[in-house]
Amino acid sequence: MKKLVLLIAILCYSTLDYAQSLPDLIKNGNTKLAASNFAGAEQDFSNAIKVNEPVVTAYLDKMKKYATMNEFQKTTSDMPDGFVYNHDLALPYYGRGLAYEGLGKNDEALADYEKAISIDPKYSDALCQRGVLNILKGIKDKGCLDLRKAGTAGSAKAKELFDKNACSDIAAAFIAAGDSKFDSKDYNGALADYTSAVQLNKDSYDAFLKRGKCNVQLKKYAKAISDYDKALKIKQDTAQVLCLRGLAYNASENFVLAFNDFSCVIRLEPNNYDSYMNRAYACEGMQKFRSAIYDYSECIRIKPEDGMAYYKRGLISQDSKDNSACKDFKKAAALGLDDAKQLAEGCNAPPAPPK
Repeated sequence: MKKLVLLIAILCYSTLDYAQSLPDLIKNGNTKLAASNFAGAEQDFSNAIKVNEPVVTAYLDKMKKYATMNEFQKTTSDMPDGFVYNHDLALPYYGRGLAYEGLGKNDEALADYEKAISIDPKYSDALCQRGVLNILKGIKDKGCLDLRKAGTAGSAKAKELFDKNACSDIAAAFIAAGDSKFDSKDYNGALADYTSAVQLNKDSYDAFLKRGKCNVQLKKYAKAISDYDKALKIKQDTAQVLCLRGLAYNASENFVLAFNDFSCVIRLEPNNYDSYMNRAYACEGMQKFRSAIYDYSECIRIKPEDGMAYYKRGLISQDSKDNSACKDFKKAAALGLDDAKQLAEGCNAPPAPPK
């Protein structure tokens, strides 16, 4: 008889729990968290999760479907302005995560924070707590990334923890890993590491510079130029970045902007051979051949024993009547440039001077 009474009492208590509304369950859970009643809070948030499970499942399915849509499908869907994250659906998972932490169940807490973030990727508190737990587990790179994201999203606690855990040092480790992959021509892998470094330290000149180089190798010139722009905001009038951005402009056939960048470098460094060469290429792209000849002549002034500038100037001057192209080809050939040798051999002899 006593067992029957106990069973009825348990069933009544359980029915009472489920009869509570979702907001009440969350409110009760938060009250218990504040009182350090972690077991009670865990039960309330678990009940809230069970009550809302069908809604969360449908929501996540919709999010997944939206992520696979092309731009046209997105504009014709019931979410033409983008997927709207429902923060309230993430609250029970975050609350239960805190309760699990209080109970010392960090793995379970981490799983709940993951779920909360999958529902609302901008949930700064959940990102912060996930970061803390990852750092405690020894996964400092992921933890620091979470703290950085949470800080950017407005979490003062995450900003403070980011600094205390020396997370900027992790950015340097990502750059080193990216350098190794870049040297082995794993450009996609290097790009991921440099991106992690950027996420950890938005003021990292090296991270933007190196990610820009990576994007050039992957022929993502617009992204490379964006990275170089950001590097220049950190260090203005830097010849190295202006040169690299000029090369990206040339590669994307934006010759006017390439000309401007190389002109800036030449003003900073009047004897910069590579900038004259690349500005000449931009001039050719704009069909400003006289300007290109001037730049190749400047290259010859800077490096008179380098055959490439003679060869390039000769190619532009082939239609001239003063036989200057022949002279340039022969000079380039004499300096060991193989591409110029055949052209030099096919040159007509200069006309004999009048007697």
